[in-house]
Amino acid sequence: MTTVRLLGACLILGTSSLSAQRGATAPAEVVHADRLKHLGDSLTPGASRTAQIGHGPNFTYAITHRDTSGGLERHEAWTDILVILTGSATILSGGVQQGAKESSPGEWRGGTAAGATKQAMRAGDVVTTPAGTPHQMLLAPGERITYIAFKVAATPTRSP
Repeated sequence: MTTVRLLGACLILGTSSLSAQRGATAPAEVVHADRLKHLGDSLTPGASRTAQIGHGPNFTYAITHRDTSGGLERHEAWTDILVILTGSATILSGGVQQGAKESSPGEWRGGTAAGATKQAMRAGDVVTTPAGTPHQMLLAPGERITYIAFKVAATPTRSP
């Protein structure tokens, strides 16, 4: 369970809310390994199942289990950081996305990624996809993967 211990260390995230004391901030948020295991185990089998874990002014994070490949996508405002818990898959990333449709402002889906690279990923790996980079998770028949996905704002925003 080295990956789970690594995740425990990675998930110590500060928040920006202020406490009643002047200038004091809220403590770090810790999501313990047993909670992550429970969330991962609770995701029912299916193409893609996700449970939100937390969020802040410049990030969100969730645990996802996939049994099938995802579609090609690109987020202009968010960097994706994946921590692979179990299983394996291939990530197609980089190149130039062609023939995509804007699904929401700054989010592009579909098409192809000319010049993209395929890389294997497996339990224990950390995968970072910078904002604006086309990417797609590919799973071979029978392959499964569970990971935590952090979405971090490419341009940090300030909370009110």
